[in-house]
Amino acid sequence: MERSTYHRVSGILVLLMAILFIGHISAQEKEMYWGNIVPENWNGDWSDKLRTPSEKSGFTYTATNDDVLNYFAMLLESSENVHVFNMFISDLRRSSPVLVMSNPRITTPEEAKASGKMVVYLQGGIHPEECEGKEALFMVIRDILFGDKKHLLDELVILINPNFNVDGNETRVLTGSYPRLAGIRRNAANYDVNRDAMKLQTLNMQGAYENVFNTWDPTLIFDMHRMGNTRHGYAIGQSTSNVVTAHQAPREYVTYTMFPSIVEKAREIGNIEVGMHCGLNRGWPPTEFTHDNSIWSTEAKFMASGYGLRNRMAILVETPGGETFEKAIYSQYIYAHALLQHCAEHSKEMQEICKKTEQEVVETIKAKAASGTLKNYVSGKYVSDGKIPVLAFRDRTMHQIPGTSMMELYRPNPPEWVPNVDLITKPVGTKESVVPRGYLIPEKLDFIVEKLRRHGVTVTQLQKDTKVEGSEYMIDSMEYKPMGFAKYQMTTLSGEFTPSSKTFPAGTYVVDMAQPLANVVFYCLEPEVRDGFVGWNLMDEYLADIGVNEGKIAYPIFKYLTIE
Repeated sequence: MERSTYHRVSGILVLLMAILFIGHISAQEKEMYWGNIVPENWNGDWSDKLRTPSEKSGFTYTATNDDVLNYFAMLLESSENVHVFNMFISDLRRSSPVLVMSNPRITTPEEAKASGKMVVYLQGGIHPEECEGKEALFMVIRDILFGDKKHLLDELVILINPNFNVDGNETRVLTGSYPRLAGIRRNAANYDVNRDAMKLQTLNMQGAYENVFNTWDPTLIFDMHRMGNTRHGYAIGQSTSNVVTAHQAPREYVTYTMFPSIVEKAREIGNIEVGMHCGLNRGWPPTEFTHDNSIWSTEAKFMASGYGLRNRMAILVETPGGETFEKAIYSQYIYAHALLQHCAEHSKEMQEICKKTEQEVVETIKAKAASGTLKNYVSGKYVSDGKIPVLAFRDRTMHQIPGTSMMELYRPNPPEWVPNVDLITKPVGTKESVVPRGYLIPEKLDFIVEKLRRHGVTVTQLQKDTKVEGSEYMIDSMEYKPMGFAKYQMTTLSGEFTPSSKTFPAGTYVVDMAQPLANVVFYCLEPEVRDGFVGWNLMDEYLADIGVNEGKIAYPIFKYLTIE
């Protein structure tokens, strides 16, 4: 889809490189907290009531769901600026609560909208073994309600769910990271929840969309993770939604305005270096720093990625593996405060960008879709966004933890600044398809309609037999191809679109694309999107029933340009 450009990339790259170079110099002039180093007494002196479960253990323990519930109950008794609601009940019947912080107190999405303040959603624990985000959020909450950060509530309504994958968090296993006992990656139904942003198969993700995204409508969501044993020397890495189907304005604002701002703020308030969520290529010195090496694709299956299709902003961060639990919590804590500080200072600007993006999506559909000339991307890849200095460890070894059979990462020397490394993080489209005025879905595909409605998409039905002009996708073959490090068996169709004129019966579902979530609809329904509804196997049985394995057939979802 045609989009307006909000920033000149060449000038942005110069600014980004300048910030990185200044960071290089400043790191030499003052102590920066590399590796496992944290400042003394960084988390402050608090009463026992306000200390977090991890703090009480000396950073050897991560909170259970009961700990979260008890902490939230204490907050309700101790502050007039909080409200708690349940996002969902898990497969094992556990509650996953969301804390709302606001001044004055707000208890409903309608009150939040009426306040005019920007809503921000912060989340930890989607992968419970990556539990430092959960612990850091307890401290962020404490600083805002009882410390020196209450001013953030002058501009923001802040929603926090520190323990999103509640069932995975309660299944404690021995790990080679910190703490030694932590939750498992998948939920009780054995799904990786952070691959479910499109198909919405898990109770976790259904709850997020129905009870937060479609209701509170956060301008920005923030998702906290940990990587494996990386070679880069940053305390934490950042990324945003890079789905090329999404409107580029929110993505460009996050990438070229927010990220440099957060880098500077994190240096100022926490003496840490923030980089991109990337992996380096082999050899020394490294020459490439790329999202592809950190499994951060241009696809929408991740929560933060899928959220970008909604004309909103998203940030995902990952602390590097091998660092102590305390340092990982510290890095997440500093980053969260830097992010919230930027949001509070620029809330009106961020809201306006998202509002204009939404309007542009709808207006473009109305003006151009019926002509058949409007197009959007169904796939993408990363290319270079310029050369920058990158912080990297030259020497890394694995050491056995004394008294155990487990190994841990050992880095004997501080990281070094490596100049002229290719930053391969710019998403570009590789294949296009026509954006229709709307889609027609047979009544038998009501389960597809249910998925769209969970996303917040408006779907109606034909009241009478209706003739339409458009195109249909003629399928030549259907096969399964592995995707990602988990090797998901994704459905892949081969075929082509052909012009068509048809009459559809009353009761056929209609998705008019002149709505804010048009890019969500396009991504979910287009047959050539790798991880849309087709890719995630949602239509396999139906396609088999209508003969996909016996010869050429028409994809049952029709793209119309004009309708009577």
